[in-house]
Formats: sequence, structure tokens, C-alpha cells
Amino acid sequence: MSEIREIVTKAIVEKGKKEIRFTAEIGSMDHVESVLGCFVLNHSFSASRVKGGVEISGQFELNVWYSHSSNTKTDVAKETIKYEKTVKTKRVIKNYLEDDNDVIVKITKQPTCEDVRIQNGVVEVDIVLAVECEVIGETKIKVSVLEGAQLYDPEEDDDLDEIDTAINPNFINEKFF
Repeated sequence: MSEIREIVTKAIVEKGKKEIRFTAEIGSMDHVESVLGCFVLNHSFSASRVKGGVEISGQFELNVWYSHSSNTKTDVAKETIKYEKTVKTKRVIKNYLEDDNDVIVKITKQPTCEDVRIQNGVVEVDIVLAVECEVIGETKIKVSVLEGAQLYDPEEDDDLDEIDTAINPNFINEKFF
């Protein structure tokens, strides 16, 4: 006969993923003739649980290489861009304790510059990144406990002694060819 027991454990209770897109503007540059390159450095973020999802707050350094003075000179503009986005999550487990949850966020695609354009003397950069979020919470699982299961007794296991005596410690040193 078996018994049913409940065990309290931590498990993934909500999941979500999102491709985040936004436009950053850089306007404190000389008269821009053309954009020669754009890249993202030093991305960092933090995440917290909010109702219905996970809020991600992050920042990165945006570098734009551009030409000015009738395309005779180049320079690099650097600006720290901050963002806050909410990723909606879907419940995987319906019943769990919502008081003390942990959040795990994985960046599946680092922020990159997808498009750059000059609009009225302001450089606009389209940024895209992708994230996956998991909320870890406490929940209960039910397990069946079987009676009469045999316990392992190491003193009854004579096969281990036979294996120990059959081991050749000079195996690596022997030549086979």
C-alpha cells in the first residue's frame, strides 16, 4: 500500500519572453553629414517582479561614429541610454505562494543597433534585444511513497570487492602495440 505526501518545493511558476524594441536619440553632436557606424557597449540590467510580469530596467553605452564638416572629419558620440520594459508572463503553475518569488532573466539577444537615421539634425537609433524571464515560487507537489522498498546495505555487496581487485593500476603505462 502506498501513501500520498505533499512536498513544498521551489519551481518555475511563470514564464515569459519578449523582443524589446525602442528608439534612442542622440542630438548633442556637430552637424552630422552621415553615420558611419553604431554599436552598443557595457549592457547591464536588473529585474523585479511586478503584477502580471517582470519589469526589466537596464542601461548601455551607445556609440555612434559619424562624419561632419562636409564629410572631412569624423567623431564618435557616446551616450548612456536607459530603458524600462515590462515582460508579460504566463502562469505555468496555477497555485503557488506569491509572497517571496525569485526572478531569472536571460538575455537571448544582446542589444544591437538595427537601424540608424538622421532626422532634423538628430540621430535616431533603433535598438533591439530579446529576453526570457522565469519566476520561481514555492508550490506543493504530491508524491507517492511506496512501502517495502529495499534499502541498500553496502556490507552485503561483495561485487565491489571483486571490482577493486580486478583493477590494474598500471593500465595507462602498458603498451598495446
